[in-house]
Amino acid sequence: MSRFYLLLWFLMVGFEINSYAQNAIVRETTQTLKTYPFSDPDPVPKPGRIYPYFRFDGYTDKPVMKEWKFIELENDYIKVYITPEIGGKIWGAYEKSTNHPFIYFNHTVKFRDVAMRGAWTSGGIEINFGDIGHAPTVSTPVDYYTRTNADGSVSCFLGAWDWSARTRWMVEVNLPKDKAYFTTKSHWYNATPFETSYYHWMNAGFKAAGNLEFVFPGTNYIGHDGEVGSWPKDSLGRNLNFYNQNNFGSYKSYHVLGKKTDFFGGFWHDDNMGFVRYSPYHEKLGKKVWVWGLSRQGMIWEKLLTDDDGQYVELQSGRLFNQAAEGSMYSPFKHVSFMPYTHDSWTEYWYPVKNTRGLTHATPQGAINLRVQDGWLKLDYCAVSFVQDTLTIGFDSKPLMTKKLDLKPLEVVRDSVRWTGDTEKLAIRLGNEIMADGESLVTERPLKNPKSFDWDSEYGLFLKAKDFMNQRKYAEADTVLQKLLKKSPSYTPALTLFAELSYLMGVEDASQLLTDFSLAYNTYDAKANFIAGIANEHYDRLAVAKDRLATASLDPIYRSAALYHLAKIAVKERNYSQSLVLVEQSLESQNENWNAKQLEIIVLRNLNLNARALLKAKEVLFKDPLNHFARFEIAQITKNDVDRQEFMGMIRGELSVETYLEIAINYVDLGLYGRALEVLKEAPKNPIISLWNSYLYNKINLKNESEISLNEVISMSCEGVFPFRNETAFVLKWAIKQKQHWKLLYYHHLTTASYRSEKQGTVDFGLMDTQMPQPDFVPYYLYKADVFKRDKITAKASLERAYELEPHNWRVVKALSDFYAANGQLKKALEVNTNFDKVQNFVKVEKPDHEVYILGQQRAYVLLKLGRYKECIDWMKSLTILPNEGASGAHALFREANIRYAAELTKNRKYKEAQPYLDQAETWPENLGSGAPYDPDNHLTAFLKKYITRKMKNHKVDMADVLKLSKELPKSDFELLKSLPVELGTN
Repeated sequence: MSRFYLLLWFLMVGFEINSYAQNAIVRETTQTLKTYPFSDPDPVPKPGRIYPYFRFDGYTDKPVMKEWKFIELENDYIKVYITPEIGGKIWGAYEKSTNHPFIYFNHTVKFRDVAMRGAWTSGGIEINFGDIGHAPTVSTPVDYYTRTNADGSVSCFLGAWDWSARTRWMVEVNLPKDKAYFTTKSHWYNATPFETSYYHWMNAGFKAAGNLEFVFPGTNYIGHDGEVGSWPKDSLGRNLNFYNQNNFGSYKSYHVLGKKTDFFGGFWHDDNMGFVRYSPYHEKLGKKVWVWGLSRQGMIWEKLLTDDDGQYVELQSGRLFNQAAEGSMYSPFKHVSFMPYTHDSWTEYWYPVKNTRGLTHATPQGAINLRVQDGWLKLDYCAVSFVQDTLTIGFDSKPLMTKKLDLKPLEVVRDSVRWTGDTEKLAIRLGNEIMADGESLVTERPLKNPKSFDWDSEYGLFLKAKDFMNQRKYAEADTVLQKLLKKSPSYTPALTLFAELSYLMGVEDASQLLTDFSLAYNTYDAKANFIAGIANEHYDRLAVAKDRLATASLDPIYRSAALYHLAKIAVKERNYSQSLVLVEQSLESQNENWNAKQLEIIVLRNLNLNARALLKAKEVLFKDPLNHFARFEIAQITKNDVDRQEFMGMIRGELSVETYLEIAINYVDLGLYGRALEVLKEAPKNPIISLWNSYLYNKINLKNESEISLNEVISMSCEGVFPFRNETAFVLKWAIKQKQHWKLLYYHHLTTASYRSEKQGTVDFGLMDTQMPQPDFVPYYLYKADVFKRDKITAKASLERAYELEPHNWRVVKALSDFYAANGQLKKALEVNTNFDKVQNFVKVEKPDHEVYILGQQRAYVLLKLGRYKECIDWMKSLTILPNEGASGAHALFREANIRYAAELTKNRKYKEAQPYLDQAETWPENLGSGAPYDPDNHLTAFLKKYITRKMKNHKVDMADVLKLSKELPKSDFELLKSLPVELGTN
C-alpha cells in the first residue's frame, strides 16, 4: 500500500512540475492573404533626404491571393506574428485565452500611398529609423534570423540598412517562455564618420472600436512643428484621451508630454481589455496618439486600408518628444544628430491587460487600475509575469492596503479600501519594485521659444544651419552657413560645420582648408580635428591625418571614432600589432563601435591569429545575428562552402547589392583589394558592382579584367541604378579618366546631387550632353527636366526628347502634359494626354489602375483650365482614385468645375440648371479619394445659391452679403469668386 501512495505522490509532483514547465516556440510559416499589391518603381532619380531610395507609384483596387512569409512566436499566453517581407512589421499579436488582438492584425495586405516611398500597410507595429515619416524599409523585405535561447525564450531578429544615412538598425523581438509580454530590443548604429539625422518611432496599430481610452499620462501635447496644446482635456473641455471625443476637426497628431512615466497604453472599456507599452522614461521620451479624423475625411481610410478589420489608431513611441517637421526648429524641440560610429539601444515591453476595468499604472510585472469610487479606493491588478510578492499602497507614508499576491500571468486580483483622495499621490510598491512614489510626475519643461530670440544673429543662424544638417537638408544648410560666414568669417563652429558639409559634397580640399581655419583659433577643437583627420586620411596624407585624429581622441565624444581611424591607418601601413592595440582602445571607449569590432577580426586574421579571429566573429554574430560582414569572415576563415552559402543566403533585404558593396568598401578602405573582390564575386550583376570590380582589378594590376569590367558598366542599363556613396564618387572620378561616357558622368553626378543645390547640379549636364553617343535613357531626360525646371527651354527640350523615345510611357506623358499646361499650351497638354489612350489601345495593353487615375486626374485639370467644365465633371465621375495620405486635389478640381459650370449657366440665365451643380459642388464623391470633413466650408456655394435666387427674382445682390463673404472666404475661394462671370452689385 505504501508503494502505491509513493507512486501516486510522484505522479502528482510530476503533474505539478509539468503544469509549470512552459515553452515558447518560434516557427517560420506562410499565410495566404488577400493582397492589394504595389508596383511600378520610379526609375527617375530623386536626390534628397531619402535618396537612393525610390517611390513606388502603382496601387490597385483589384486584390490577389498572395502567400506571405510569417514568423510566429508563441507561448501559453500570447502569440506574435511578424512579416519579414513587409518591413519586418510585427503584423499583430493575440491574447490567447480570449483570442483578442491586443496589437491590430490586418487580415488584408492593402498597400496604399502613405509612406515616403509610397507603399504602406496599416496595423501591427511598424519599425521606423532614420528620417521623418514612415521609413524607407516599411514595406519591403528586410533581413531576419530566428533562434531559441538558452533561457527558453525565442527571438526573431529583424534588420536593415538605411542607405540614405548609412545607418543600420536591428530589432530583436523576444518572447519569454513564461511571460504574457514580448519585448522589442532595438539597436541602431551610425556606420559613418559623420553626424546624421536621429529619428526613431515604433508605430503600433490598435483597433479603434470599443470605447477606447488612450492612457497617456501628460499635461500637454505638441505638434510636428512644436505647437502646443493642453492634454488630456482641450480648451473646450473635450477629453482628447478618448477616441470617440475626437469627433471634430481633421486628423489628430498628439505628441503627449509633461509627466515622467515609463508607460503608455490603452483600454477598450466595452471589452474590458487593454494593452501596455512599457520602457524606462529615459529610453523613450516620445509618446504619440495618431487618429484618422472621425468624419468621412478620415473614415474613408478604413476601407482604403483594410477589408474587414475596421478602423484603427496608431499609438507610437519615440526616442525624441515629437516627430519634428522643419518648423520644429523654431521651437525648443529641434532636430538631433546621431554621432559618428555610435550605437544606441533600448528595450520596450508590449502586453495585453485583462478584466481590470481600466488602466492607470504599468510595469513589466503587470498593470493596475487604481481609482476612487463611491468613497472606496478600488484596485484591479493584472499580472503578466509569475508574481509572488506583496503589493503595498500607501498615502503620506502610511499604508492603506497590503496584499500578498500569488498570480500566474494574466490572472487578476481585486481589492478595495475606504479612502478618498488623489490617486496620483499614492505610493505603490510590489516587493522591491516601485510603481509610484506619490510624488508629482510633472516635468515642467519649457514648451516655447522666447519671442525675443534673434534668428539672424550668429548663434541663430548657426542653430538653423545645424538643424538643417540634422534634417539632411544639405543645400539649405549650405545657404545658411554661407550667410553666417559672410557675416562672421571667424565663427569657428560654423567653419567646422561647413568643413563637414564640404566633405559630404565631395569637396575635400575645401574641407581641409576650413578645418585649418578652425584649428588656428583652437588647436584642440575635437570635431575640426576629426574632420581634418578623415579628410587627410582620404588623400593618404597620413602623418597629418594621424596628428589630427590623435588630437581628436582627447575628447570623449570623438575618442572611439578617432582611435578607430588611427587603427585603420595602421592597417594600411601594415602595422597590424599597433592596429590591434588601437582598435582595442577604441572598443574600451565605446564597446559597441561595430566598425571597430569588424576591424578587430580583420587585424587578427592579418596577424595569422585565425582561431581568435573566428572566435571574435562568432561573438559578434551571437550579439548581432544579422552582421553579414562577420558571416563573410567566418566563410573566409573556414573555407567551408556551407558557411559561404549561409553568408549569401542571409542577405535577404531589399537592395542587396548595397549590402555587398558596403562589406567590400570596408576592405577597400584598408587597402585589402583582394578580399573586396572576393565579396563582390558573390554579388548580383549590377553596373556599380562592375565599376568597383574595374577599379579593384586595376589596383591589383589586372588591366585586362579592369577594362572588361568597365565596359560592362557602360553596356548595362541604368534602370534602377542610384549610386550614392562618396567612395563610389571617388571611383567614378577614376573611371571617367579611363573612359569618357555619359553614363559614368551621370552616375558621378548622382553620387553628390543630394548634398548640392539644383543650381550646382545643372553644371554637370553640360559635359554629359556633349558625349557621344547621346543618352537614350528616358529617366535621364525626365530627371534633367526636373533639374532644369526653372530653365523652360532646356526642360521642354528634355521632355520632348523623352516623349520621342517613349510616347507610351505614362511618366513621360504626365511630365510633358504638365509642362505644356503650366506654360499655357493647354490644347497640346490635352493632346499628349489623350494620345496616350490611343497608343495603349493600339497596342492592346490594359492600363494599370494607377496610370488610369493619375493621367485621369491630369486630364480633368486640363479640361477645367480649357473651360470645358461639363466634360470635366462627367470625366471625373468615371474615375476611381486611390489617394495618398491627405490628398484632396481631385475633390478640389471637382468642386471648382461644378462652381465654374454653375456660374457659366447662370451667366446664360439657365438658373434652374445651375443650382444642381452648386449642390454637387458641396458633395464629396469618395471615388475621388477624399471624404467630407467636419463642417466643410460652403460659404462660396451658399452665396452663389443666394445670388441665383435673387437673379431669378430680378433682385440686386445685397452688398452686405458680398462684404461679409469677403471676410469669410479663404484666399483661394476669394480668387475663384473674382474670376467667375458673376455681376456683383448689379441686376
